[in-house]
Amino acid sequence: MKNIELTTEEAVNYLKENVKIHDGIEISYDRIFAEGEVLNMDFSDYFGKPGFKMLVSLDESALGATIEIDVYEVEEDIIEFIHYPKDGEDVEVTVI
Repeated sequence: MKNIELTTEEAVNYLKENVKIHDGIEISYDRIFAEGEVLNMDFSDYFGKPGFKMLVSLDESALGATIEIDVYEVEEDIIEFIHYPKDGEDVEVTVI
């Protein structure tokens, strides 16, 4: 597993540029921990501003729950994440 330290802005850019649909992700932000498969990445404009939302299917959930993470809204609260690409090396990112 590759370990890297990134600033908040670099971490968001990493998510935008490297995470793809069907990749696995574990992400910690604020007091939230979410682990699952990325189902969709949405870069639509919202209210005239660029957006970035990830739809994640939570692993091992009895309800088959999905959550939508508004990355731009929580970017200052991201603590760390682990990216499990379908093809490639796992990457653990710590936000500094």
